[in-house]
Amino acid sequence: MADTELLRTFLAIYRAGSLTEAAYHRGISQPAASQHLAALERTIGTPLFVRGPGGVAPTQRARELYAEVTEPLDALEAVIAGLRGKDPSAPGPPVRFGSSPEYFSAEVLPRIAGSQIPVTAVFGRDHELLALLEHGEIDVAVTSTTPQRRSLRAVLLGSKRFTLVAAPSVAPTRTLRTMRQLADWLPGQPWASYSLELPITRRFWQTVLDRPFSARPHLVVPDLRAVLKAVELGIGVSLLPTFICAESLADGRVAEPFPVSEFIEAEPWFASTRTDEMRRPAVRALLGILGAPPTGSEAPTRSPASGRPRDVR
Repeated sequence: MADTELLRTFLAIYRAGSLTEAAYHRGISQPAASQHLAALERTIGTPLFVRGPGGVAPTQRARELYAEVTEPLDALEAVIAGLRGKDPSAPGPPVRFGSSPEYFSAEVLPRIAGSQIPVTAVFGRDHELLALLEHGEIDVAVTSTTPQRRSLRAVLLGSKRFTLVAAPSVAPTRTLRTMRQLADWLPGQPWASYSLELPITRRFWQTVLDRPFSARPHLVVPDLRAVLKAVELGIGVSLLPTFICAESLADGRVAEPFPVSEFIEAEPWFASTRTDEMRRPAVRALLGILGAPPTGSEAPTRSPASGRPRDVR
């Protein structure tokens, strides 16, 4: 069997993270894909993937081989597609995309609805997503921090701002006109949040209200959409990213007791990927519709606050 066929199957497995999906995209059976992989591993003399319940994860040797063969094989596929009269820029395997579920629902789904870009989503926190990206298990990660590995590339997509929200029935009956009045009102309110850590909230209280966080924690639920629903139901007050609560504010389901957005530092959204993945038309197209600048406009190697992991909640 030609080594090129083995390498093409290897590339498909690496990008799909699954023998079944790789076989589908290559137009071969799963046993055939397994045979291709086994033959290549015998030729190289070392395993290329670690099997698990969720698919396969590349070994270090697989990552090295991927870096060696991805460009020439992609060029070969473009030539073959041209000979067959196919569009070489047409998307191939799904882009394995990682972000928070809230970002994916609010920002990604509306933008890919009219596109032909195939996407497989994975959700997690920043450090989890960047680890998956580094290990080749996803292709793109949107996080609030930039990766430290030189093999990973980050571009700035934009930033998120935060808004203080409460149900209309919970909001103060008298308009709050000063930050001091807000600081006096908030401690008596129940608080709904994503986590107990509350890094953004605590920083807001300390730097803007000039006092430690002292609201009554009433609900902790690890989903910003659920936190917003809790606010709408009057369960608690919360500080949420504007992209989560903008529609509810516009519809009057929540109210803004006091405008605080301009007093809170905006947090960035970075899209990170492995450098070689930028050769894939589907990856470039997805980054483009998410608002990434043209190739070559990279983000700093470290995000604000010395690149320490931050949570958007």
